[in-house]
Amino acid sequence: MILDPYFYVVAVLSVFFHGMGKAGFGLGLPILAIPLMSIFIPPLQALAILVIPLIFMDLVTIRRFWSLWDLELVKAIIPLTLFGVIIGTITYSFLSDNSIRIILGVIACAFGLEYFINKSKKIGKSSKTSGTFWSTLAGFTSFTIHAGGLPLSFYLLPMRLDRRKYVATLAIVFLALNLFKTIPYAYFGQINFENLLTSLLLLPLAPIGVYFGAYLTERVSQEIFYSITHFCLILTGSKLIYDGLTMVSI
Repeated sequence: MILDPYFYVVAVLSVFFHGMGKAGFGLGLPILAIPLMSIFIPPLQALAILVIPLIFMDLVTIRRFWSLWDLELVKAIIPLTLFGVIIGTITYSFLSDNSIRIILGVIACAFGLEYFINKSKKIGKSSKTSGTFWSTLAGFTSFTIHAGGLPLSFYLLPMRLDRRKYVATLAIVFLALNLFKTIPYAYFGQINFENLLTSLLLLPLAPIGVYFGAYLTERVSQEIFYSITHFCLILTGSKLIYDGLTMVSI
């Protein structure tokens, strides 16, 4: 069992931010979880510890936004995200986590800035090609840094879905995705007694972030919701770029 008290401070914040993100508020915040937890433990261990609370959060979110999802989008996205997990599993040993952070950070900043620059312009539907690319990338980044929500936002946000439908659709997708991810984490030896015990200690905190995020999502206007979400993308993207460059240079 992990005994460092500072780890649990970071882990509690990570679970809370993930919960808010599951409910659709502060989309970029969960991406900070693995970099922060990796200060104290190996990244793969951090991923395995968080996956159980994430599954529980998905269930809570689904219950909170029951039947509001877009089933056609769910059926289109899930197979591609699972394929992305398979790619991540195969290539994990050959890729730098810091390179992934930098690439994802650049994309996040570009997407967030583009929203504010072109905010008044009419945004068309996302294409099938972009859906294939972002959904597959979501599975890959979800496996490597629990950041699948960011690539999927690049696909879904231009659709301007009702925020509740957006949240419910992602919840169904990520329940399937996180359940599937337990297989490669187990293969790498990270679904073990120590990590499961740590996950269970964090589990009671999972619903708090979800319900707080849901509270904000339902009470904040659509325009403010998207402005906050894209602002979080810029902040998080900047943090990812900084962390990636700093760690690469060491």
